[in-house]
Amino acid sequence: MHRVALIKGDGIGPEVTEAAMEVIRAVTDRINFVEFEGGTEVFRRFGVPIKDEDLEEIRKMDAVLFGATTTPFDIPNYKSLIITLRRELGLYANLRIIPDLWGDREIYIVRENSEGLYSGEYEVDDGRIVDFRVITENGAERIAKFAIELAKERNLKEITFVHKANILMGDRFFRRIVLGLAEREGIGVRERLIDSFTIELVRNPWQHRIILSENLFGDILSDLASIHARSIGIIPSGNYGTEIALFEPIHGSAPDIAGKGIANPIGAILSGAMLLEYLGLNGRVIWDAVRDYVKEGNLTPDLGGNAMTVEVVNGIVSKIEEREIDPIEWDELWVDEIRINTIPTLFMK
Repeated sequence: MHRVALIKGDGIGPEVTEAAMEVIRAVTDRINFVEFEGGTEVFRRFGVPIKDEDLEEIRKMDAVLFGATTTPFDIPNYKSLIITLRRELGLYANLRIIPDLWGDREIYIVRENSEGLYSGEYEVDDGRIVDFRVITENGAERIAKFAIELAKERNLKEITFVHKANILMGDRFFRRIVLGLAEREGIGVRERLIDSFTIELVRNPWQHRIILSENLFGDILSDLASIHARSIGIIPSGNYGTEIALFEPIHGSAPDIAGKGIANPIGAILSGAMLLEYLGLNGRVIWDAVRDYVKEGNLTPDLGGNAMTVEVVNGIVSKIEEREIDPIEWDELWVDEIRINTIPTLFMK
């Protein structure tokens, strides 16, 4: 039995995490969800976005399923919950999958998750604030290795590395590390400058299967690439460390539609599929069911339909049940209490 920390958050977070849990339970009974509070209400009560004792318990879990939280501008000294979790849990790699569910293809955006302008390091002086863009050898090397190993896992011969090394010294340092490691591992690198690459990503995205970049660039590129998924509401992501991983849809808390029952649950559901793959369970069946559903089922308003969240969830669960896959393919093979994973994957815990 795997213990997974559940942080629903606010806005549409609770709705989409409930949806993901329902789909996960249609695939396996080997997940025990343990819920924790986090976000603005916790900060108002305790002065931190998540309590220290809860963080200690989460560190003992096998993985985390996260919904969405609002990061307010009007609360003094508020610290983002998701950035806090990434830092405290050592989640250095962010993988965002941009899926074309109608065309059966994906773009993998690998984003360094702990440094860059999101390092949290800054300096305040009279009339001036400086945010430090931190790039370290260790940080650059481990995210480059992550992207290269992903390419090998997907039988790809190259990655696209996006930077601004013609201007930024940090990117020149990052570039040297990426190119050196890729050469040693036999993986090609296509280099692109961040500004001109945004146009290329809009016009001709699918030639770039794996895109590697530093923190801020990766954040912007993955949001921009969401246009090719038809909605940001269907994009899943994983945040990976050496001991634990956290999975979340990349959409925000969307307070304007919270409680209306029309939130798109697919991003959270596919994040649940990534979670299962990380744990050595069968997330593939969820991906297949989602692809089957979107090609013929009623979709939520962000995708041009009029379906409620619960209708989409029920439709995807029905697709899972229709597949009638042997349970041994859905889950793990247990021999004398020793787990033998049936789905080898780079991201397996």
